[in-house]
Amino acid sequence: MFNNREGTKKSPEKQETRKGEGENPRKRFISGIVRDENGFKMRRQAIDSQNLVASEHFQTGSPTPEAQTMPLDKTILQEEQEGANYVVEGSVRRITPYYFTYLTYCKLRWRDRKLLDVFVDEFRDRDEEHYREAISLGRVFLNDKVANLDSIIRNGDLISHRIHRHEPPVTSRPIRIVHEDADIIAIDKPSGIPVHPTGRYRYNTIVKIFEVEKDLKVNPCNRLDRLTSGLMFLAKTAKGADKMAEALRNRDVAKEYVARVIGAFPLGEISVDKKLKTINPKIGFNKVDADGKESRTTFKRISFDPKSNTSIVKCKPFSGRTHQIRVHLQFLGYSIANDPIYSNPTVWGDNLGKDGVCDVEQVERELSKIGKTESARSWAHLDSKGEVISGERCPDCKIELYTDPGPNDLDLWLHAYKYEASDRSWSYKTEYPDWALKSHLEYMEMALEEAQKCEPTTAAFSVGAVLVHNGEVISTGFSRELPGNTHAEQCALEKYFEREGTRTVPSGTVIYTTMEPCSERLSGNMPCVDRILETPEIQTCFVGVVEPETFVKKNVGLEKLNAAGVEYIHIPGYEAECLKAAFKGHPEEAKGAEAVKEAEAVKEAEAVKEAE
Repeated sequence: MFNNREGTKKSPEKQETRKGEGENPRKRFISGIVRDENGFKMRRQAIDSQNLVASEHFQTGSPTPEAQTMPLDKTILQEEQEGANYVVEGSVRRITPYYFTYLTYCKLRWRDRKLLDVFVDEFRDRDEEHYREAISLGRVFLNDKVANLDSIIRNGDLISHRIHRHEPPVTSRPIRIVHEDADIIAIDKPSGIPVHPTGRYRYNTIVKIFEVEKDLKVNPCNRLDRLTSGLMFLAKTAKGADKMAEALRNRDVAKEYVARVIGAFPLGEISVDKKLKTINPKIGFNKVDADGKESRTTFKRISFDPKSNTSIVKCKPFSGRTHQIRVHLQFLGYSIANDPIYSNPTVWGDNLGKDGVCDVEQVERELSKIGKTESARSWAHLDSKGEVISGERCPDCKIELYTDPGPNDLDLWLHAYKYEASDRSWSYKTEYPDWALKSHLEYMEMALEEAQKCEPTTAAFSVGAVLVHNGEVISTGFSRELPGNTHAEQCALEKYFEREGTRTVPSGTVIYTTMEPCSERLSGNMPCVDRILETPEIQTCFVGVVEPETFVKKNVGLEKLNAAGVEYIHIPGYEAECLKAAFKGHPEEAKGAEAVKEAEAVKEAEAVKEAE
């Protein structure tokens, strides 16, 4: 599959080197800079893998047993690419096992330490016995020489370790393109896929999938955790990477995430300004700690679903610490409901780490078992079976194999929803993820039923609206239900006010409407956007479709609602039905049929693209 991605030396014009260099590609790299065709600096390991022939690299005068198993005419990169293949099986994407040579230069924290100690401390996917055996059998090299158990790593040393690589499966959900231009691609990253090669993952990563399936080398501009889904930026050129990196570095970008958390999250905006410390990076354990780094996140409830006892929460991080949103939510006592680290009762006990209270040593012990002897668990999936050591071994390399990942290994209810420049020169967002919309679908369908109650007319839209408080429908309405040229939102509100004898609704009420609330009334009546804004207890508005410009041009309801702090959320998938109901009674030459046809075509195109 990867044979067309052969490793080759770059053209001379792409290599910035000093005069008087030798022929050794590694020495040439050290004394200069090598860039690829898109202007990106190439890592030393990448240069080595493209130039070193594996069978020659792993020799010391006489061929080692390892070298005798290697192809004679393939570089390290070519051997790797020809062995790895994607296989999609239902909900997961697999990689066939392949031979891979780690090429790693000594990091600062490794200097003057034993090679074996570094392997054991830094890499979690193999145990000490495996690394000890690999070194003893001559499979690990330091600077082209066989290492031993007493080898010390020095500054500048190249560590080479050839293994038969078994990558964990990842989700087979598609990577959606949000925006693309000459320099940048904005994507909607699925949960469960790492961004770049790390740990046990290499080809099952975003950058490698783009390289292999789209023949496009990209560099990530921002990072999302493997389990976090949502908006991220990939640079196609060094120019694009530098521009985005500068914006992120200068904090000129506002970020919005959505999470699904345990319990009824409080109303109003809540700010957490607590320092965070990485306790153990090897197992991904972070917590609030007075000795940590400054971090701040604000949270605001979007909705609460009593059936699942979960809330959808908007999260705005003002710093970029590891697991910041997840740890701050845990500190508040509202952990992400399916978080395999921070909502795992086996690890944290009944209080799930609220207020940062925990036995640090016990948490470390329990977390170190996950993925090894214990499946990942969470509040939402207490008994799910996930990845653990299976007890079986690979017939080729004898390494212990793992079972397939489960729900807690592939999904996290945390999604990067929106990134926007501080000067609003650009703004990108994704659709809300399915897990954030699931509990809202029944109310949008109820609003559609209301819209279908409208009497046909040629002079107005037919719209339905529903008011919901904590999972209870408190009022419904449809266009022209009440006397006069009344709108659906107006009818739902006025019916509630009349019944309850008040001009307010319960705090936290959510409104669902099949069409974007109007921002202008040609009749002179109050627009529905203004009615919502005059009811400050409503802080979330779900819509089925944006209003067509048949009667009112440039409906600016979205801008007005957002400016007032009201969340405006589109529920996709209902556009055609909402438009069909809206244009009921309009003559054939009206835009109704065209709008329905266009919505259905867009939906069909998206389905085809996703299938591809």
